[in-house]
Amino acid sequence: MKKYIGVVFICLGIINANAQDKFSLGVKVGQNFSNVNSVAVDHNTASYHGGVSLRFGINEKLGIAPEILLSQTKLETNPSIVDVMGNNNLQPETYHLNYLSIPLLVEFKPVNSFAIQAGPQYSILLDQKKDGIGNATMAFKSGEFAFVGGAKLDLGGFFLYGRYIVGLQNINELQDQAKWKTTQWQLGVGMSLLKF
Repeated sequence: MKKYIGVVFICLGIINANAQDKFSLGVKVGQNFSNVNSVAVDHNTASYHGGVSLRFGINEKLGIAPEILLSQTKLETNPSIVDVMGNNNLQPETYHLNYLSIPLLVEFKPVNSFAIQAGPQYSILLDQKKDGIGNATMAFKSGEFAFVGGAKLDLGGFFLYGRYIVGLQNINELQDQAKWKTTQWQLGVGMSLLKF
């Protein structure tokens, strides 16, 4: 039994020694450019995201990079003049959907300062506001699965990144059978706080 415990401690020590230069913690902020298909909104409306990023190295080239982000999807509707003439109730509206997003990315480094990232993301809808002043009609589902793909450039203490996010499920909570799926570009900058 003591031999097994000794072997376990030796293995943990080796793993810990190898992980000394394979863990990093950082903060990041950036811009979102969002679109929801089948919804009459302007394409690629700008909003924001920010949060914490981690990286656990598996080896020199491969790692796992989970993140926790506060992210906003902003949708601006601008009905056409024909729509407005046909219905006096139509007017421009802005929806703010605030999410807690949790991407779990695999990170591959073909070279030391450049990484390719991809993986699933789950986003929890924290609140939804219409025109920034109150809760919107409950038109959007409380969560969304998505797939993330992108790249990161390490600048020695700072990093730049860009990614594309594709929603994998319908976020329409209404019973009108319309399927709303999101797509989003994210661009941003981050800073490494810890590396060891």
